Amino acid sequence: MRRFSWKRVLALVVAGAFPMVLGGGAPPGSAEGRTELIVNGGFDAGTSPWWWTSNVSAQVVDGRLCAEIPAGTTNSWDAIVGRSDITLRSGESYEFSFTASADQPVTIRANVQLADPPYTAEISQPVSLGGSQTYRYFFTSRADTQRASVQFQVGGSSVGWTFCVDDVSLKDGAEVPGYEPDTGPRVRVNQVGYLPDGPKRATLVTDAVRPLEWVLRDASGRAVADGRSTPRGVDEASGERVHTIDFSSVRRPGRGYTLTADGETSYPFAIASEVYESLRTDALQFFYIQRSGIPIDGALVGEEYARPAGHVGVPPNRGDIDVPCRKACATTDWTCAVAGTTLATTGSTSSTVVSPRPSC
Repeated sequence: MRRFSWKRVLALVVAGAFPMVLGGGAPPGSAEGRTELIVNGGFDAGTSPWWWTSNVSAQVVDGRLCAEIPAGTTNSWDAIVGRSDITLRSGESYEFSFTASADQPVTIRANVQLADPPYTAEISQPVSLGGSQTYRYFFTSRADTQRASVQFQVGGSSVGWTFCVDDVSLKDGAEVPGYEPDTGPRVRVNQVGYLPDGPKRATLVTDAVRPLEWVLRDASGRAVADGRSTPRGVDEASGERVHTIDFSSVRRPGRGYTLTADGETSYPFAIASEVYESLRTDALQFFYIQRSGIPIDGALVGEEYARPAGHVGVPPNRGDIDVPCRKACATTDWTCAVAGTTLATTGSTSSTVVSPRPSC
């Protein structure tokens, strides 16, 4: 499973109703000639061939697959519900849709990806769950494979919760709509989190000219604070009309807080004294991945970033061990301190002194 992705994908989210995908037999073609690639996406035939990680328990409840997700996981890929052995064709466009819900506000990741290393994702979409809603996404495959999988990566919550999904569909022959950037909910919060004694402000994107009511809820859905937003007019950077929501008076630490205003609910966030504790290690990890002359350990940063050391004189890469001095012009050499020698340019500095460039 892919740990995380920096790739942007083409996606459109709309709410609506979708027909159930019937299970059993080979995937049938649809009336308009498109092929349904998901067998038993409506769970009429039980749970097969769906699977889930060992820390998840799942069963069909009222025609949906409902899974109990454990507390205390760290990453989204620590708990997964999935379906494998899907064939994708390079250059083909697909429509991926499903109906899902959660018994408390959470954000999961919906992936269509390779089931084997390097676990490349064709689409990796964060999805904010609450009440039952249908989601639809479009993408164009970059790979030819018979080993793709649909994965709902549902880990990363400090508390246990119930995930339910139905009407999972993946169809080829999709007409990809025009690009619309996915900027998430119109209630924009600091997703890293807020310090208990620090300022706590959010931005609401709205065309409303008057203050709007807002409600802050904890992870259980209980309202813990409310108020009215402050209109700020047009933001010069984005060109959007915005309001500010200030909930600085809330100081109780917790995770899974959500802010609702103007019919939108923010991504979950934390109020905690340690929200910035990982900043040092995150920065070190970023620079570690950029290193070239040492092997990158996948156990530290994710297997998709693992690789051997580069520029070490191993074919086909000749490396930076024995670099000749460069000619400055046809008649004069750009020489090292000792004529005819070379430089080892690995490491932080070189002990070999290079003479100034002569004029031609």
